Amino acid sequence: MMLGERAATVLNVLVGEYLQSATPVASDDIARNLPHQISSASVRTTMSQLAEDGYISRPHVSSGGVPSDLGYRFYVESLPEIPQLSSELRESVDRDLAQTEPDIGSWSQRCAAILSRLTANLAIVTAPRAVSPRLKRIQLVFLQETTALLVVVLEEARLLRRLLPFGNRVDQAQLDLAANRLNESLGGLSRAQMQANQLELNSLEEQVKEGSLSLMREAEAANAYEQYTDGLRLLLGQPEFSRGELARELVQLVEERVLLERVLRGMAESGDPVVCIGAENQDEFLTPFGVILCQYGAPQGVSGTICVVGPKRMEYIAAISGVRHLSSFMSQMVQGIQGSGAA
Repeated sequence: MMLGERAATVLNVLVGEYLQSATPVASDDIARNLPHQISSASVRTTMSQLAEDGYISRPHVSSGGVPSDLGYRFYVESLPEIPQLSSELRESVDRDLAQTEPDIGSWSQRCAAILSRLTANLAIVTAPRAVSPRLKRIQLVFLQETTALLVVVLEEARLLRRLLPFGNRVDQAQLDLAANRLNESLGGLSRAQMQANQLELNSLEEQVKEGSLSLMREAEAANAYEQYTDGLRLLLGQPEFSRGELARELVQLVEERVLLERVLRGMAESGDPVVCIGAENQDEFLTPFGVILCQYGAPQGVSGTICVVGPKRMEYIAAISGVRHLSSFMSQMVQGIQGSGAA
């Protein structure tokens, strides 16, 4: 439903005020904050029409207005096309990220901390993964005469490790030869492609290949994303979560690491931030929440997710711009890792 200019302005001012106060917004407060002078009586008339059209709710005719899901949606659609962090915030965030240990886990954890700080809400960041992992390289590290550490590096920048015992004595030179031969033949292949490869191998190479396949099989079977959360305390401090039952269930979902799975239910993949407000979320539990998420990653299907979960009354500009900036950073890091061959 299209809104006239006055109704749109009143609604956006109302939502903006409600984001700050978390209390019903009165017509007098709206009139004071309108860019053009309009009487409180005219504002009340406009609010009545907005309530009738479903954009706001008013517990009583004389009371202030509270945005509905539709009202929040209109507000979000009215935001600048590509919300951006201020230059000062961008510089602060980038400095913080530059000081982070250069590996995917550390970057993911730091992004979650930064995003929760920017939004005063719960942030979830998953490490990148591929649906069908592909081998980047195999490394073998001599430990004892009959034991080596097998390290399988996947193209999604994940490391898989396992102790590999051998029936015969080996040295580092033999291990390097075996790893180099396997990398030349199997690098860039999925587990199924590696398994189908008919390369003739000696017993050492065959054992290393089987150990690598086993690790990759386990990685594919692990459904849970490696995820990092921050800001649960900030989210629970919001007035919307004064109801103990909702807060308890939220804590349980975070502790059991299944909240993100419910957030992603029915969500289309997108490289741009996706905003779901209230009943727009597919999971009924998330009806009281606003969710902003974005996928990041590299062209070969290696991807992760950056997500903010908060009340519907959240600072959408900060949340959308923060998610956008950090997902861009993580995409660059993943692509850089893949391009450089670093672990």
